[in-house]
Amino acid sequence: MTGPNTALAFMVRPCKPTRGARHILLEDIADGLFRGPAKLGHGIDLLVRDAQAQSFPQAKALSLIPDIAVPHVLDGPNGTRGLLVFDGTLIDALIEQQTLGRISAAPRVERPVTAIDAALSTGFAQAVVGKLAEVSVDRRDASALAGYNCGAPQTDRAALSLAMSERSYDVLTLTLDLGPGLKTGTAVLMFPAAIDPAKPVRQQVNPDMVAALQDSELHLRAYLPSVRLPVKTLLGFDDGTIIPLPDGILGRAQLCDRRGVTLGKGRLGQLGGHRAFRLNGAPPPAQTPTVEMDVPPPAALPKEALPEPLPDMGEDRVSPEPAALET
Repeated sequence: MTGPNTALAFMVRPCKPTRGARHILLEDIADGLFRGPAKLGHGIDLLVRDAQAQSFPQAKALSLIPDIAVPHVLDGPNGTRGLLVFDGTLIDALIEQQTLGRISAAPRVERPVTAIDAALSTGFAQAVVGKLAEVSVDRRDASALAGYNCGAPQTDRAALSLAMSERSYDVLTLTLDLGPGLKTGTAVLMFPAAIDPAKPVRQQVNPDMVAALQDSELHLRAYLPSVRLPVKTLLGFDDGTIIPLPDGILGRAQLCDRRGVTLGKGRLGQLGGHRAFRLNGAPPPAQTPTVEMDVPPPAALPKEALPEPLPDMGEDRVSPEPAALET
């Protein structure tokens, strides 16, 4: 039997948690971080029943903090901050152990946390952070967790959001048994997310595409440097007008594609009766140099001013594979 949202349920897939070496490390050291300080410092036979670590964006990480809880800010190196959070049940157990000498099996009475709760839980938070410092020295893979100190509790969620300003956090969530048949509390430990070095992405080359590109035709054009003419001379142009060019201009030609991108520079000449271009250097600067010249009006040009034919480069003066041009 299917309902109206069946198709949507099939399309929506839950996101897989983001996990790495840091998360495995946090889960591995979780028991030692909490059991030893609880037993030696507070006489509590604490047992870590479950420990799960993964990365979350900042907003999602802070949303994992229980509504009734005392967050202890951890001041880290270079201005970084972590967080150690005890939920209301764990806070009650710590207070009962310190005031009554035992933990009651009675269920927790729902109430907001107070400054007294924060003060009486600070000792355990300091003990956990002290154990973390020992672990970061004993284990080489935990060195990135070194340098954190237990700061002041911060129960104001708005101020806590401003203090925890990293983009993402590695979050360790623990379920703690506080004695056989007694209370079960929750603790949350978070640090700025570890950044794994980016792995180089191997470029996949399609050999068929490379071959097709190499076989494709590229249309090239050769250009002589631009010249400037008076407007009155330009207005006097007619069919058969001769424009004299400065000496050496053939040796300053440019080879360009259809977009006008300069591919090289060289000399314009002839080879076997055809126009030819000899490359002789790297591409010229982006701006093409211009030649200032005053050209007399076309009517005043004598017959001797007619340009000579393009020089023939000869077989021995042209590179083995000259670049042919469109005509």
